[in-house]
Amino acid sequence: MAEEFRGMPCRRVGNSGLFVSAIGLGMWKWGDPLYDGSRIGDHEGFEVFDRALELGVFHWDTACSYNLGSGNSERVMGRYFASRGRSVREQVVVATKIHNPVREEHAMQADFTPNQLGASRAYIRFAVDKCLQRLQTDYIDLLYLHQNGMDEEGNYRVPPEETWGAFDDLVTQGKVHYLAVSNHSAGQMKHVVGVMKQVGKDVSRRIVAVQNRYNLLERDQVACEEGGKEASFLKAAEKAGAGMVPFYPLASGLLTGRYRKGGLDSVSGRIIDDGTQAEFFTDANLRAVEGLMGMAGEKGISLAQLAIAWLLANAQVSSVIAGVTKMEHLEDNVQATQVVLSEEDLKRIDEVLEEEKGE
Repeated sequence: MAEEFRGMPCRRVGNSGLFVSAIGLGMWKWGDPLYDGSRIGDHEGFEVFDRALELGVFHWDTACSYNLGSGNSERVMGRYFASRGRSVREQVVVATKIHNPVREEHAMQADFTPNQLGASRAYIRFAVDKCLQRLQTDYIDLLYLHQNGMDEEGNYRVPPEETWGAFDDLVTQGKVHYLAVSNHSAGQMKHVVGVMKQVGKDVSRRIVAVQNRYNLLERDQVACEEGGKEASFLKAAEKAGAGMVPFYPLASGLLTGRYRKGGLDSVSGRIIDDGTQAEFFTDANLRAVEGLMGMAGEKGISLAQLAIAWLLANAQVSSVIAGVTKMEHLEDNVQATQVVLSEEDLKRIDEVLEEEKGE
């Protein structure tokens, strides 16, 4: 039987019993726009949250350190839960991430000791308790280790057994239901799987998701290592039983059609705000956008819907958590679940990329 919620298709997260909405809500730029660099705060945010649930979008993804380490993305969600009650909280799959340090509320800057960040047992316990306070809840559905925890020489800063033993303890305590990794290569993910077999209380304790950078224009970025390839990484994730949850699914907005050749001087958006024009505005990328825009136009859909549908065509993708800062973003993203890409469509997308990007 097909799983759905209010018309939204739902998918299992990897080899687990946790279901998420195929379209998720990315909260990278949620917080307090007056001081933390975010674009959406409580007033508009609460309206988006309400509408998300109406549309069946119940997978909400944030991190403790979003918006310059302010913690405010989590705080917005927490204030929403406090205003809506327990029944709403129980509908939502809350995903957050720990590793990076977080300032106290309203603090403009802060210094941190080496014990106030990272993957040690002490920091993991401290960070999760702080996440729970900000989120105004008593459990996290899906908790990611935000970084791989390695130094420049490729050595773990903290023994992995300590890190994942602490994560396992959080499950035992009921503070966290499922565990995941972000920004991990295939080899690092495999190592975590092996460590969990040693320190996990039982065989059900494992990582169920991996959140890496992945989109139409940057396929091999998902491998999270120099020279890594999309196909081999996805194969490794499948073997690990980890569902794929892409971040940057719209290439920081490049796959929305907002940025077009000839109009870059007058456009605004995340790429401009973040100063990443050199990374994204390559001739090859812009040519590819034009080719994909043509294909989307022929199908009567937006470029963002095409990009999201391409990701959802892969059964390994558990949920697409495109960043949302306006209601129209959410509603456009949700429509992507109605887009069915045939084998011919997928082949044509490959051909467009090969022609325009020389892949």
